Amino acid sequence: MSKFITIMKAIIAVVILIIVSFPLYWTLNYSFLPEKDTVTYPPSFFPRWPAHFTLEHYVVAVTKYPMLKALFNSILIVGAASIVTLMLSLPPAYVLAKLDFKMKDTVYYFIMALLAVPWVSYVIPLYKIARFLGLIDTHLLLIMLYGFSGIPLFTWLAVPFIKSFPEDLIDVSRTFGLSEMKILFFIVIPILKNAFIALFILRFVWAYSDLLYQLIFTIDQAKMAMPAVLEFPGQYEMPYGKMASGGILAVFPLLILTIMFHRYLISGITEGMRVTD
Repeated sequence: MSKFITIMKAIIAVVILIIVSFPLYWTLNYSFLPEKDTVTYPPSFFPRWPAHFTLEHYVVAVTKYPMLKALFNSILIVGAASIVTLMLSLPPAYVLAKLDFKMKDTVYYFIMALLAVPWVSYVIPLYKIARFLGLIDTHLLLIMLYGFSGIPLFTWLAVPFIKSFPEDLIDVSRTFGLSEMKILFFIVIPILKNAFIALFILRFVWAYSDLLYQLIFTIDQAKMAMPAVLEFPGQYEMPYGKMASGGILAVFPLLILTIMFHRYLISGITEGMRVTD
């Protein structure tokens, strides 16, 4: 019976994997098809060499459109913003997880309340401030927007991880005269690095795939990958193949990041489940 259950679990996992990965495969398939083959019926489920296979869409994406510059902007902005988010989220998370003070619960619930405020509700005030300061379409503005906007969420996410850290190690560190911030940055973070790398990857993926700030606050210099792909359609054309190649290029950094650091995602997230009272 247990063997049957194991086989069924494996089959279900394979089916789910196929369903989840099929949109990515279909986009990859279209990126290699000539444009005329993207609108044929029945559709081509794989590009057939050589008559129905082309790399032209990728060449056009990196020559006619600024995809390489947009990818560089995305990686630079989102990477820096993710670091800012974690560096400003971990200290308050440590305070809430390991220190006792008056109104601790009030602060914690206030942070949770901030999570309920939708980003779109304060886009107009942010835009007016950014325009007044001359920061529209700058890397600095996007780094600040993505860096600061993630603080409430990642403070809340980091609390369980830091709660799981043994109190004995913190007490020993205090006996050696270390301040709370030194304990956090030199003791807690190195030991819980898997968890914080997992949080970094989550922040990177969420900010990278966001469209709201990218569409509103960028024009040309700080344009990122997702808005660049949206410029592929023309007034009288819908180039599915070129859009598919742009989508694959835009997703490529996320795939590399998750493949390289998948073990940190698995081990890091599970660390937060071992919360000690």
